[in-house]
Amino acid sequence: MRNVLLVILLFLLTGCAPKELNKRMVADMVIDYYMPYSSTNILVPQEVHVLSLKKLSQNKAIAHVCYTFRFLTSYQDLVRYIKQHPKSFLARFDVGLVSLLGRKFGNFQKNDVLDTCDDVIFVKKYEKWSIEKI
Repeated sequence: MRNVLLVILLFLLTGCAPKELNKRMVADMVIDYYMPYSSTNILVPQEVHVLSLKKLSQNKAIAHVCYTFRFLTSYQDLVRYIKQHPKSFLARFDVGLVSLLGRKFGNFQKNDVLDTCDDVIFVKKYEKWSIEKI
């Protein structure tokens, strides 16, 4: 019985170990970066390809990522909604995301399918990887 408990404890501790950054994690983090928990559906990821991943140090890495998004609304509709509803969730919490999408993809229209490639910089803080810059 004691051996069984030790084996179970070993598996639990192994599962809690910090994970190394891999291409799947990079793709998921890029999608999460552009799709925060929001009340408005702005885009749908179509494809995300991590072309390269290189660790620069123990706590820093860079990945070259190409991704394709299909937009569910236009940039102008988002801006208009934010101006007309300044107290809405979108205006209070997602205005930065709308601005970022406007800079990165321009004046996108509803149902546009656009793609781009970026070098994404990751940093490791408190044993967890996060995006520092896209």
